[in-house]
Amino acid sequence: MSAKTYSASRIHTPDLSAIFKEIKAQPPLMRQQAARAYCGMEGDWPLTFANAQEGRPGEAHLYFNIEPYSMRMIRGNVSLRKYPKLRRLEVGASVRVRGNIQKVDTFFIELDIRDLVFAKAAEAAH
Repeated sequence: MSAKTYSASRIHTPDLSAIFKEIKAQPPLMRQQAARAYCGMEGDWPLTFANAQEGRPGEAHLYFNIEPYSMRMIRGNVSLRKYPKLRRLEVGASVRVRGNIQKVDTFFIELDIRDLVFAKAAEAAH
């Protein structure tokens, strides 16, 4: 599906591979416009936890890998009070991430994270 289809309905979760493929397929000076078509869409993806940094006290900047890409990631911020498990979450853990797309560029999708669901294995380890 194209970005235009998604932006019209804003109810479907876009396929992550399709987002990057569609943007890359555009002429260089049209890529930013194509990326903006995804802003505001709902995202709901199973991702792989890659990294986190504590920003303001009690807030974490999260990074998730987008498989099969090694350089493309989802990033967003969450409250550590809401998700205390993040303090012990291991790199490589599976996490379902839900939220609204705020920005798309060549390597990152910036997400306003609404919800994180940890895989049972990650929960059992803690």
